[in-house]
Formats: sequence, C-alpha cells, structure tokens
Amino acid sequence: MDCTPRLTRTIGAGIALLPLVAGAFSLEGTVWEQESSRACKVDPKLLYAIALVESKKISGPVARPNPYALNIDNKAYHPTTHTKAADLLNSALTRTKSIAVGAMQVSIRWNGNRVSNPEDLLDLRTNVRVGTQILCEFIKGGKGDDHSLAVALGRYHTPNPELQHVARDYGVNVLRVWRRLIVLEQEG
Repeated sequence: MDCTPRLTRTIGAGIALLPLVAGAFSLEGTVWEQESSRACKVDPKLLYAIALVESKKISGPVARPNPYALNIDNKAYHPTTHTKAADLLNSALTRTKSIAVGAMQVSIRWNGNRVSNPEDLLDLRTNVRVGTQILCEFIKGGKGDDHSLAVALGRYHTPNPELQHVARDYGVNVLRVWRRLIVLEQEG
C-alpha cells in the first residue's frame, strides 16, 4: 500500500502541494500518523513536511518523500528500489559516515547508533520512527533565546548552534510546507 499522499508541484523549486483529486490528501492510517503518536505526539503532517523538504522526489506532477533517498558526502541520490539503495549505502559506508538515509534523511554520523544496521533506515517505518525521535529531542531540549518551533525544526537538519540562522531558515521552510499540508487536509 502506498502510504504517501500524491502532491503536485509548481514551476520552479517550490512545491505547491495541491491535491491531484479532491480529498486526496490524508495521512490517516499511514506510517506518518502511526509514528507521530510515539515520542512527543508531533503532528504527522509536520513529519511529512520534513520528509518532503529532506527527500522529495518529483515524478511528473507528483512530489513525495523518497524512502530510498541517500545523501552521500553532500550529493543526493534517489535510487528507485530498496536493493539499489542498500547497495549504494553499503558501498558508501566503506569510505564515509557523511550519509543521510531515507525519507527523513537520518544522519549515519550523528544518529546511526539508533539502529543496529544502517540499512534498517531504508525501511520507511524505522526511518520515520528514528526521525521522530530526533525531532522530539530537539523540540524538548530547546535552549537559548530563540527556542521557536522553527529553530527546533532547523536543528533537526542543522544541529550546530553556530549555524542557528541556517537552522531557522530551514525550519521556516518546513513550517511553510506544514501549513500548506494543513490547508490541503482541511480542503479535502
């Protein structure tokens, strides 16, 4: 069963996130909803927004998170099957730990210890579970003068406190996508 709603894109780099058919957007019963109720009860649409920003793959008019997305040494790869992704991941692990895996782009360097085998992160449920744990830690552990949701989201992507401006910009982008997903669900 396909657990990712279908979304369309705009011309250019941004995502319009308009449903292909009325009522097409819902995360009910998906891995996004199931995993969102675990660590800190985060909105499943927020998790989905992060995954869209992190790993979106655009195919024709459809944008969706890519469960097999890899970022190896700052180069994005979008294998089309689990086997191809696993082969690429295992090959890359022989030379670097600078790898982000799956829909939520979980970093092997910083969070690989959360799974017994990095390849486990190619499983969508595991990837979303780990990504949710990481996000919830940033939400709960916010410190400093600017502990906004945008900064907590940004630290998911850029945890270095010296790069807070980069984190904030990323977080604002995720919030923009999240708000559009909320509207889409309400319109459906």
